[in-house]
Formats: sequence, C-alpha cells, structure tokens
Amino acid sequence: MMKKYTWDEFVKLVSAEEGVLCSVCNKQNYRGWDKFTKDLESKLNHCGEFEDAEKYINKNDYTEYHPKGTNYWSKDAPIALAFYPYHESQIRACECCKAVFLTYVEHSGHAPQSRCRWVQADLLVLEE
Repeated sequence: MMKKYTWDEFVKLVSAEEGVLCSVCNKQNYRGWDKFTKDLESKLNHCGEFEDAEKYINKNDYTEYHPKGTNYWSKDAPIALAFYPYHESQIRACECCKAVFLTYVEHSGHAPQSRCRWVQADLLVLEE
C-alpha cells in the first residue's frame, strides 16, 4: 500500500534534505518542471502520494496557482500542493541527499511526458 502524506508529513520530509548540491540527483537542475528520465528515476525512492489528492483534483481540476505572475515553467513558481500538477504528483526522494521531488505524467495535447520538479521548501504553498 502506498503511503499517503499529509501536509505536515510532507513538510517534514522536505526539511530532511541535506546539502546544497548533489551529484547523484543533480537537484539543482530541476528547479522547474523538467523531463523525468529513467536514469533519475533509478536514483530516487518512491515515497508515496498526497493524502487529499482526490479532494483537490475534484476541487481545482487543472487550475494552476500563480498569484505573482509566474507560469508552469517558472523556476520560482509556487509549489501549491492543492493545484495542478502538484495535487496529482507522486512523491520521491534522493537516496543520497534526501531531496524531495514531485513527479507526474503530463498528457495535455501531446504524447505522455513524465516530468519532475525538486521541492524547494521556500516555494511550498498550502492554498485551497
């Protein structure tokens, strides 16, 4: 059974990260959404998903959260867990530095694309 993370548990997981750079996951290259390669996937542990994902998917659908003019690709876009695509993401962590990543499969208007983003604690937002 897959672990379901509450907001508090997720924040605790994110706060366990060690170091600024990591040569295993190269988290510094994933500040914004990018391709989730098989190579990176092999270096990350699959931790689980969000406890209230279905509630937020039903409530916010494909709405993104960008109150300060950022966009999906922005490296400083908020990581708003109640909004797309975060609410449907899987939670993964680097075996080496414990950096947390969110991953999901994008299906919008093209062939499915696996994407990932490193979770930076200062960008986390819990808005509903």
